[in-house]
Amino acid sequence: MPTVHLRDRQVVAFKHVMECGTVSGAAQRMLTAQPGVTRLLKQLEHDIGFTLFERIKGRLVPTPEARLFYREVVRVWTGVEHLRETARRIREREVGGLRISAMPLLGMTFVPDVLADFVPDHPDANIELSTYRSEQVIEEVITQRCDLGFAIVAQNDDRVDQAFFRLDSLCVLPTHHPLAKKAEISLADLGGETLICFETHDPLRMALDRLLERADIRPRQRLEVSLALQATRLVGHGLGLAILDPISASAFGTDSLALRPFFPSLGEDFALLTPRDQPGSRLAQEFIALFRQHHARLGAQASSNP
Repeated sequence: MPTVHLRDRQVVAFKHVMECGTVSGAAQRMLTAQPGVTRLLKQLEHDIGFTLFERIKGRLVPTPEARLFYREVVRVWTGVEHLRETARRIREREVGGLRISAMPLLGMTFVPDVLADFVPDHPDANIELSTYRSEQVIEEVITQRCDLGFAIVAQNDDRVDQAFFRLDSLCVLPTHHPLAKKAEISLADLGGETLICFETHDPLRMALDRLLERADIRPRQRLEVSLALQATRLVGHGLGLAILDPISASAFGTDSLALRPFFPSLGEDFALLTPRDQPGSRLAQEFIALFRQHHARLGAQASSNP
């Protein structure tokens, strides 16, 4: 089967005719004469081996083959535009800009809190913060569409540099709860209490259930929720206790809540990701340093909470 040779300008002419509906409209887009567009279409039909347009009552009508071909042209065109945008971002990367991608746990509250301290000291910096699932954050870093990312990483990925951080567990209680008098909450303290927990497939819930079953400790009641905000609201209304990460525990206000360290820890590691082949800018390095300071203060929040 002979190889099909496509010339860029032929494909451009075809795309414009499909979108404009006329040769004259395509010619205006391409800043050329109509006969030139017609010639490009005929050359394209010859090269690909099938008819693209039929003239019906004086107007061009795309054939079914043309519509199928156009869908593929648009798909490839979108990919090329994405490549151009990626090249532009890489080319224009500078100290004055910082692009951050973060998983929702960090991107919704914690990273904005860090930025609240960071931005006043960098008033001329252009900063972008995007929130994605961890898998997409990793892809953003690999393709250098961002300068740094925060994600949960299942295993080491040699395409990025990784620095790991720990989120230890906190027990969230109503301030008037008897257990709030303790400096820390243990697994045994959950016996006979109403436990506000995530759904059964949640990793934190699964880890807690394993510990409770192994120790033969039974909460009096379980209230299941999907979101940390729901858990903290229920705790605030005095309906039970919850085991959360420190970011979720403190993100929605702690006026009616007591936060205490929980042992054994059910904490989870997340990674700070940076492109392996791209040295971090000074702006990125300063943000990372401030992020580390904020993360280090997380553990102190529990002991200082009344």
